[in-house]
Amino acid sequence: MTGTAGDRSPSAPAAYEPISRAEELEDDALLAGAVAAGALRAVEVAAVVFLGVLICPPVAVLLVLVLALFVAALVLGLLAAVVAAPFLLVHHFRGHHGGHLSLLAHRLRGAVRALIDLLPHRIVADAGKGHSGR
Repeated sequence: MTGTAGDRSPSAPAAYEPISRAEELEDDALLAGAVAAGALRAVEVAAVVFLGVLICPPVAVLLVLVLALFVAALVLGLLAAVVAAPFLLVHHFRGHHGGHLSLLAHRLRGAVRALIDLLPHRIVADAGKGHSGR
């Protein structure tokens, strides 16, 4: 049979009985003890980590930081690729030819022509043309 007074431990109050002030204080003390133990454990872990960082050679710390940045960049790159893939597919299949791509190609052609004009043999040829006109 469940729910009878005989099934309950002597220290457990009944559902309809109010908790006494002593029991409230005991519960609060247990909770405060658990919080203090957790805070002490956090301070211990922080101290161990701090000492580990002080003892560890700086190169190892730098290696860990570089590795963490590499992993973060890899994760962000994969996330960007996953997010951008649908947009790029829709843009490709809609067939927006021209626009930004043609402008980019035009500017790249102009930049290549300017670089070719700066080649040493071109500069020498242009300098020779200037002297022949005098």
